[in-house]
Amino acid sequence: MFYKVSDKELLSIRNKIVKDVVIPVLERSNFRRSPYKTSWYGEYDRNIKGYSYTLCRLSHDHLEFVEIIIVKGDRYIKVFLNIFKIEPPVKSLEELRNLEDIRFGIPPNSSTNMRLRNDDYNGPPIFYVNFMPEHKIRRYFTKRGFEKEIKKLSDLIEKDMYNINSSVKRWHELHTPNKTDWEGNIIA
Repeated sequence: MFYKVSDKELLSIRNKIVKDVVIPVLERSNFRRSPYKTSWYGEYDRNIKGYSYTLCRLSHDHLEFVEIIIVKGDRYIKVFLNIFKIEPPVKSLEELRNLEDIRFGIPPNSSTNMRLRNDDYNGPPIFYVNFMPEHKIRRYFTKRGFEKEIKKLSDLIEKDMYNINSSVKRWHELHTPNKTDWEGNIIA
């Protein structure tokens, strides 16, 4: 009776949004595919079925990471931002090629990870959990309703990626960058 879309198709549609909308917009803001040899960029697990894309850019002496995660059985496109003060300073992302980035994703470095449209709001959570738009395909009952939800998600995430510098500014209001070496080891 109601219009139904398989988890596999939902995963494919969200991945298409990331590849066709999110990544090109981030590239306009100088984000590039992470040069680290251990960074994910595409399908990451044939059993769980999901996609992960890690992009980064240099901004003065900071290394800014954007990680995008899409998982089968979920309706979200999860976008995470994390920023590190790199010592010694990096002149080009190419200098990081063939290094490992695993330490950037584990504590204490992961404690400053900010999920866009989730961790960056001010005020009581009850307000934004119930009323603010998310990077999610919401409920639909018809094919037309489904197509509308896809368009809303695509438009919202595109707008947010065009405003990534606002998210970076908000990140700096909430966190202080960890000082690390090029592979994410904390420097005291």
